[in-house]
Amino acid sequence: MVEVLLVTPVRMLRDALTAALTAKTERVVARHAGTADEALAQAVVHPPDLGLLDYAVGRPGDLVEALGRLVPRTRWIGLGIRPVDHDDDVLRCAEAGMVGFVDSEQAFADLEQAVRVVLAGGACSSPRTSALLLRGLRRRPLPPRVVRPGPDSRPALTPREQVVADLMSVGLTNRQIAARLVIGEATVKTHVHSVLAKLGLRCRAELTPSP
Repeated sequence: MVEVLLVTPVRMLRDALTAALTAKTERVVARHAGTADEALAQAVVHPPDLGLLDYAVGRPGDLVEALGRLVPRTRWIGLGIRPVDHDDDVLRCAEAGMVGFVDSEQAFADLEQAVRVVLAGGACSSPRTSALLLRGLRRRPLPPRVVRPGPDSRPALTPREQVVADLMSVGLTNRQIAARLVIGEATVKTHVHSVLAKLGLRCRAELTPSP
């Protein structure tokens, strides 16, 4: 069974999404929350595999971060993102670990595709939201460069591995790195293993930023 938590203050939207998600399969159990407090309470009692979060809920980034601490395995998709209005919220949610973004002008078929991708371990967003995430990443200062222990003969990191190593060094999880770089979590895991192997480290805790 797939546990889904729908977080939206709009009852009609909750009912419509529940009907649509459960119409094609009996393997989906959909639960509802209309506020942040209700979402936190539901997540504790029924930890969801997938969360659908309406941006009409106040401070969605803070809620995703709080839910991530309670139910870290849950994968979150943001719903109803409007151009310009939610730019800061999108960036905050991505930093908190949200991996799927469905804009307000997208069709239900796009949401269905997002659900499939996210449940399979991937990340997805519309071209507009992807561009927003990349712009936000470019605006942020890069983390300190990583100090590479060991002899100079070790294989050099690729540019993407270096970015992943820098983000690892400041404490970001695989999910947060995937959201920040708009790539799948499985791809991040591959980069992490390669970084640790090339640097001769046993675990990511040994990775430290340079002064």
